Amino acid sequence: MTLGCGVMQRYIVVAEKRSVARELFRVLRKHGVEATFASVSGHLMDCDLAERFYKWRLSDLLDILDSKNTRLVVADGHSYKRLMKLFSSTKDGILVVATDNDHEGELIGYELLSVYRSVCGENAEFRRMRFNSLEEDELLRAWSGLERDLNWGWVNKAQLRRSFDLLTGAAFTRLLTLSVRRKVGETGVISWGPVQSPSLKFLVDREKSIREFKPEKYWYLASVLRYGEWSFRARTGDLRSRPEAERLLGLASAAGRGVVRSYSEERVIVPRPFPARTDDSLRDLVKITGRSSYSLLGVMEGLYQNGYLSYPRTETNKYPEGFDFERRLHTVRGSKILSGAVLQSKPNPRNGRLSDGAHPPIYPTRLYEGAGLAGVVWEYFARRFVANAFTGDAVLVRQSAVFDVVGVEFRSSGRYLEEAGFFTVFPYFKPREERLPRMRDGDVLEVVEMRLVEEETRPPERLSEAELLRVMEVNELGTDATRPLYPSLLLRRGFITRNRGRLQPTQLGEGLIAALAQVDERLVTPETRRTVERFMRSVERGEESIDDALSKALELYRPLLERCLKEVEIIGERLASHFSEGPMGGRRTPRGR
Repeated sequence: MTLGCGVMQRYIVVAEKRSVARELFRVLRKHGVEATFASVSGHLMDCDLAERFYKWRLSDLLDILDSKNTRLVVADGHSYKRLMKLFSSTKDGILVVATDNDHEGELIGYELLSVYRSVCGENAEFRRMRFNSLEEDELLRAWSGLERDLNWGWVNKAQLRRSFDLLTGAAFTRLLTLSVRRKVGETGVISWGPVQSPSLKFLVDREKSIREFKPEKYWYLASVLRYGEWSFRARTGDLRSRPEAERLLGLASAAGRGVVRSYSEERVIVPRPFPARTDDSLRDLVKITGRSSYSLLGVMEGLYQNGYLSYPRTETNKYPEGFDFERRLHTVRGSKILSGAVLQSKPNPRNGRLSDGAHPPIYPTRLYEGAGLAGVVWEYFARRFVANAFTGDAVLVRQSAVFDVVGVEFRSSGRYLEEAGFFTVFPYFKPREERLPRMRDGDVLEVVEMRLVEEETRPPERLSEAELLRVMEVNELGTDATRPLYPSLLLRRGFITRNRGRLQPTQLGEGLIAALAQVDERLVTPETRRTVERFMRSVERGEESIDDALSKALELYRPLLERCLKEVEIIGERLASHFSEGPMGGRRTPRGR
């Protein structure tokens, strides 16, 4: 039996991961496909600077910003040698690119095709296999619909991003590192990146707001009131004068009773979650687990590669026409997540409006019975899928009451779920219930307790990783697949630390942003990078060539680099103060707080 091509052919199927290749082998061999199966470990090739830039020199930096200064080098020597041998031994075969169905996967596919044709000739045949899960019917559908070409818009966009990030990152990183070495000697590398640096600036700006915050004292009266068998808390508004607060305390403390001035209830629909996309899911999982988004994305990819989740890098939050909800519900029926849940008889998903044009939302494809972090992550996606498609919205009742205690106004609020809806399946962010009794205007209450509370206004909190990811998405910094990398990069490079779940810039991180911002704000703000993203989209649509778009993008940063070179001594002095001698007088290390 053969699938898709009619005539018996010999195929060389190359996947991006070994586990994916194993599943392709199992499914396609089962259905009679004659093929050799292989895999790589990510990118086969990488982009590097031309050899003449091997040595780091300030005099070379402006020359680096030229689209002609990149070259392809072998990134995975083991896979490269293995594939060269395989292609040489099966020259009459047809390459099938079975890499991930996204921009980076398409670029890896291009790398595979380049190596394949270098061995088998420029006209050697190939096919592209696209799939978004490792479910058997999905793989058979993908095999029956093998495409005859790559998505060159994706390839070109990924190539442009890789070349641009290399050239600008190399130029500015060398400038920063060399400027400090001129002052203090050998140091580690001080990196700069068009996404990394604006992301760091958000954290530095928040730290500055915290440091400059001037607290102000205020007071309020806190009371415990009783209505029948219910006891609950109420308070006055904020008072800026202590004498006035003490006067009101004297009045209210002498009163044993209060009166209900008004009571109201408002019913609010709490909509069930949209289908899962990468950005939203990672923000949720960071809050749920306390783990880094980078490590969580790795867990998601592991679940996909082993057949438990659909493809985890997607910007889509609506299901395609014809999606088989019942089948995926059956997948999770053996899990504890449905225990006690009341599900609708027919699927009724709440769809969003976002689509990346390539992938469905993330959904469970096989029951996962393991424990640990992978179990937590899989359960989140299984619960979200069921909550979205087979439960209803929740109804939250918000209560509000105003009381009069001898002319002093007190307020209290409560809330409770009238209909739990999707929270019976997806409980992660279920609102805490603090219920008030139902009251009528004019009802009398007993004053149980009255006290004066002194407080201070508080500065804004440092950003959590989930909040930083949101800010990055809003400002178009990175992609759903790359954003999780940056908090971990900033930590690893000594620009930030974690402090009680919040991200705090180090002195080096603050010093770097201050030094660059004084040269030109565009080095650390997202606007210039957003312009580059527009160039990338233009290349993806085929409206502009890679070379033209790359040249335009580099020209945005050339005057910024020129200004940095003019002030390299000042930059070095500003950054050098954040370094100290390493152990035994050796390599210098960034100072902490």
